Amino acid sequence: MAADHQLTQAREGAELVHHTGPPGRVEGADGVRLLDYRVRTEEVVTQDGAMLAGGSLRSVSLSHPKRVGIMGHVGNENLGDESIIAAVIQNIRDRWPDAEICGFTIMPVDTQKRHGIPSFPIRRGSVSVLPGSPTADFVATSDVTAAEPTSGSASGAQATNSLLTQRVKEIVKAIPILSTLMRGVMAALEVIPMIGKEFGFLVESRQRIKGLDLLLIAGSHQLNDFVDGPWAFPYTVLKWTLLARNAGAKVVFLSLGAGPIETWLGRRFLRYALQQASYRSYRDVTSKRWVDTLQGFDADQIVPDLAFSLRFSIRSPESDRSSRPLVVGINLLPFYGDYWFESDAEKYQAYVAKLAGFADWLVERGGEVRFIPTQLKVDPEVATDVINQMKTKSKTEYAKLIVEPTFQSLDDLLSALSELDIVVATRYHGILLSLALQKPVLAIAYHDKSRDLMKWFGLGNYVIEGKTFRVEELTDRFAALEKHSASITSSLREQMPKFKSSLQIQYDTVFNLIDG
Repeated sequence: MAADHQLTQAREGAELVHHTGPPGRVEGADGVRLLDYRVRTEEVVTQDGAMLAGGSLRSVSLSHPKRVGIMGHVGNENLGDESIIAAVIQNIRDRWPDAEICGFTIMPVDTQKRHGIPSFPIRRGSVSVLPGSPTADFVATSDVTAAEPTSGSASGAQATNSLLTQRVKEIVKAIPILSTLMRGVMAALEVIPMIGKEFGFLVESRQRIKGLDLLLIAGSHQLNDFVDGPWAFPYTVLKWTLLARNAGAKVVFLSLGAGPIETWLGRRFLRYALQQASYRSYRDVTSKRWVDTLQGFDADQIVPDLAFSLRFSIRSPESDRSSRPLVVGINLLPFYGDYWFESDAEKYQAYVAKLAGFADWLVERGGEVRFIPTQLKVDPEVATDVINQMKTKSKTEYAKLIVEPTFQSLDDLLSALSELDIVVATRYHGILLSLALQKPVLAIAYHDKSRDLMKWFGLGNYVIEGKTFRVEELTDRFAALEKHSASITSSLREQMPKFKSSLQIQYDTVFNLIDG
């Protein structure tokens, strides 16, 4: 009867509103609460739990804009990684123009400014290893200097305590099991506050992710434990996967890079995270092989990097090269520099010297050299180091042929790349975005992902080894690339639709997970 009574009220007196917001209650135009509702069903439920049926109640809209989160280790001014986020946002908007999109990144302020979406941090702070190494010695936190005891004085008590402390330390060091136990206690005392802070962060993050339909873990090299061990990438990926699943969102891994994955804990973190996903794909053969070692993911697909799905206009340089010099872009990175995960000053200087020698060769041939950073924090410093070692920089006749452009955005980068004739690139997305713009590329490979990418386009002959290359090898390969540049550009133009098509199929598959 209560249900019938409310149904009559709804039909006769109250005006229902069109609701497109988050789960909650539907209210009448006069603010009177009428009905609870269940999202993504056609059931309308009264406050006492009885389901109502009837044509008039179907006017309550149970739809709401799709809510999609994008997670990535981005926000540190790496424009290559930002191209992935930009591409994903474009494709979400193509499917759902009114979608509510949010980001979960390393630097949310940068993400929000760069992409115009509300963003939140994926980590409370940088955690490389848990404190309390088993090799650490147990040491008291402070020593008290003994004073001559004075009868009945505080100094006498302090001296007694100091002697007692020293005796305890000697006993602890003399008995290995006690020393190990004390190290464990000290480690626990350090870890407990960290656990409390992390728990608080997880609670906040759970609130932020609540209500999402879909969490896209998008591209980049996020499946690895060689950078800062299992508590960096693997733990971060795992916790966000579990938070999303707990909040009722579907989780998707889109065209990720992987490897190395070698630690016991890192492998288990990532395996469990991947098992929670509704869809998984990897951007290259090497990444897929690394994931296959985790077992259980043989059926997963290899789908090109998401940046290939980015839409942009291609502006070619002037076709008549007789009236201008050949414009060559050199994309570099701090190979073995301070920023690198394996820094080595000698190897870094060797890399810089070889690029300087190559740039001199280009300039002496009459070419214009433009240094193209894709990581805005550190790449410009490498460019400056290279220019400072160039012999031609001090010669007036060459001054206009050495260019160090400055830019801040992805659009700036794409514009700079579009003006080049040929690109010599070290960074992965320096290679990829140049190929996407149909530029002939000579790749200096520091990782298998670069070799895989170039082979995918039939350009395996234009890859040289980053650790061992010589200037002569660079100049010889460049000369061959320049000779065949027209046919390479034509081949890239023919192949690019295939890459974009495979990515579109992937987007359709993933979006259908919450659209069906």
